[in-house]
Amino acid sequence: MKIAIAGFGALGARVGVMLQQAGHEVTGIDGWAAHIAAKSTDGLTVHQDDGATKKYYIPVMTAKEIDGKFDLIILLTKTPQLDMMLTDIKHIITKNTKLLVLSNGLGNIEVMEKHVNRNQILAGVTLWTSELINPGEIRVTGTGSIKLQAIGEANAKPIVSALNKAGLNVTLSQNVIEAIWHKAGINSVLNPLTVLLDANIAEFGMAGNGMDLSLNILDEIKKIGELEGINVDVNAIMKDLALLIRPENAGNHYPSMYQDIKAGKHTEIDFLNGYFAKLGSEHDVAMPFNALVTRLIHAKEDIERTKLAKKQETFEI
Repeated sequence: MKIAIAGFGALGARVGVMLQQAGHEVTGIDGWAAHIAAKSTDGLTVHQDDGATKKYYIPVMTAKEIDGKFDLIILLTKTPQLDMMLTDIKHIITKNTKLLVLSNGLGNIEVMEKHVNRNQILAGVTLWTSELINPGEIRVTGTGSIKLQAIGEANAKPIVSALNKAGLNVTLSQNVIEAIWHKAGINSVLNPLTVLLDANIAEFGMAGNGMDLSLNILDEIKKIGELEGINVDVNAIMKDLALLIRPENAGNHYPSMYQDIKAGKHTEIDFLNGYFAKLGSEHDVAMPFNALVTRLIHAKEDIERTKLAKKQETFEI
């Protein structure tokens, strides 16, 4: 297949390498000039679990530069930038193009429906992880999986087959919305709490009250899910968390929010804990843990960006 990956950061690069190695024609779309330049000049450097380091060469360009027709566009851009990305790449989206969104957070499907026919949309969740070390350089840890579903009437089986050819461990879901909420629950625990505790996933798992904090957040999500008609299985999420904290899975990984904070970027907190807190306000249901975590992450964003601004006179706040 001819595949474009919009949002060619740490995870996009890992997925891109796997797809290219399986024989697919892959092009990355990104807006970070240093990242694009590094990959174009020196290739993509990938540090693997076994200690090996390999180079891969995948064309990466901006949304304005990319051209042509694609069978599949995988959307891994940050949720706050999804609407802009779809606007910028509209010239490569045909009526036959399928779009698979794997971005974290909630509200992605509604954004996509403003740009393409519902029958072109595939929505999914992924447990694959990757860490950006430097522009053009990533570290991959553990294994992962993807669950996806056609939102309209598109035939998702060819997409599943193509992705599984690359070893991405894809399964079709009958209710991807619940799967998305499930993943959002995981992210609403691991992303903000690793930031606030300055820890990777395994280190978070060592915290004596880490799982208690997780339950506080998840119990609120379950409560608001019931009001939205979504079944949130807290026990299942806790089981996944117990697996993810193992070093052989994702334990050595720093979640994307942690990486964004350290890079001085705004995070997706408003599409995770903040999204749930907002739903709580709409239903007049108190969500104290999710609301507090959201405010603390926004405070952390301000602190880290101010620190970087002091180090880099050209850093934009």
